[in-house]
Amino acid sequence: MFKTVIRSTIIPAKRAVSISSRPFTSSIHPWALKASSLTADDFSLTKVKNPQLSDNNNLPLHIALTESAAKKLTKLAEEENKDDLALRLVVSSGGCHGFQYDLKITDLSEFSEENNDSLFERDGGKVIVDKDALEIMRDSKIDYVKQLIGEGFKIVESPYTKSSCGCGSSFDIDFDKLQGQ
Repeated sequence: MFKTVIRSTIIPAKRAVSISSRPFTSSIHPWALKASSLTADDFSLTKVKNPQLSDNNNLPLHIALTESAAKKLTKLAEEENKDDLALRLVVSSGGCHGFQYDLKITDLSEFSEENNDSLFERDGGKVIVDKDALEIMRDSKIDYVKQLIGEGFKIVESPYTKSSCGCGSSFDIDFDKLQGQ
């Protein structure tokens, strides 16, 4: 809950200003901070080119795009007049929780089947992910989130994440759960 103090007094013209304080309390509705439009259908609506299988259990590795993420990527492609615009998901070691992810705008020329990249697409929105990142981020969703502090693409509903940093991009993996699946 945020607390804001408003200091003001309505005064007639040419009089000294007196300042008083009245607290004004408002709270943020929980729905305003949750990821947008997440559904189980996100996986069935996200198509994959060059699918990968897990080295742990030979099951398919996939991620999903939410409707919000797909719409934003499509809108960005239209604004830039680039049909080949895509989002690249990269996972690296580092950050305060052991791993960090980076989502950056790129184009389809970065997609390479020879480098074990997979291309995920929903309603025109495209995301490129390499196999190593897929092993860690599998079964997660990419959403486009608007919050009070800003807006952007974000990994949500990551089932193998044990903990994450306040920044949202640094996380720790539950390796027992990840390797058991």
